[in-house]
Amino acid sequence: MFKKFINKSVVGIFLLANLIVSSYTIAEEQTSISFGELSQNLTTDIRLAITKENSEASIVDQHIGKATGKTRTEILENKISKTTSFARSNSYNNYADFAIYGATTLLQDDYDGDGFYQTFSVSFDADIYSYTPSQLGEVYALLYISKNGGPWTHYYTTDNFLIEGDSDLDEYEVITTFLSGYSADHYDILIDLYQVGYSDIVASYSADDSNALYALPLESADYDEPYIEYIEVIEISHGGSFSIVILLLFLFIYSVRTVNRKY
Repeated sequence: MFKKFINKSVVGIFLLANLIVSSYTIAEEQTSISFGELSQNLTTDIRLAITKENSEASIVDQHIGKATGKTRTEILENKISKTTSFARSNSYNNYADFAIYGATTLLQDDYDGDGFYQTFSVSFDADIYSYTPSQLGEVYALLYISKNGGPWTHYYTTDNFLIEGDSDLDEYEVITTFLSGYSADHYDILIDLYQVGYSDIVASYSADDSNALYALPLESADYDEPYIEYIEVIEISHGGSFSIVILLLFLFIYSVRTVNRKY
């Protein structure tokens, strides 16, 4: 009976330890959820509803390919390698010029009051200058983020949308919530614009072009826990999962000694 108790205790402790370690690993993964739409279709109430849905999402952008986590260099190299010589030469025959006129950002949801936000939106106005009477273009954008001057990392790809001339009615907005893996820091934003059907970037806009995209104070939801007064929170960082395993082993030894006393 004693041996059965020991075996079950060992199995139980190691299963619990594995669960804790796995949870710790998942928490370190960068996950986010974004929603893109023309700004003219968004009201304050709709934006609030989107933010609420983002925070409760069970399927994140990383799971559906909307966010790859790859660097901008990796993505550009991959696009070049997949482009045939015909498509590459054809990409210069679209008879239109593109530009991103400007961009704005909005920060929200700072539950712990430390000045770093888990939700933010990026709005940008893309323009097309065509040599045809109809100045319409179907485009999409890849959005990148850079932590404190680090490499540009892909965090969202928009759906295709239409732009017309230099109208500001086609301004596009992306509302993003960082769910996990983004520590509190200052992040820059970069936008690469593509014309649908072509492999080359047609316009780019970043923190170098506008302060609105520079040094945004952001953090993910797992770093943005509300502050509760009179409750001391002990944080176990790097190696914390190993420390918990040691604690569980001590508890196991204590349980064995307790059983020995009974026998």
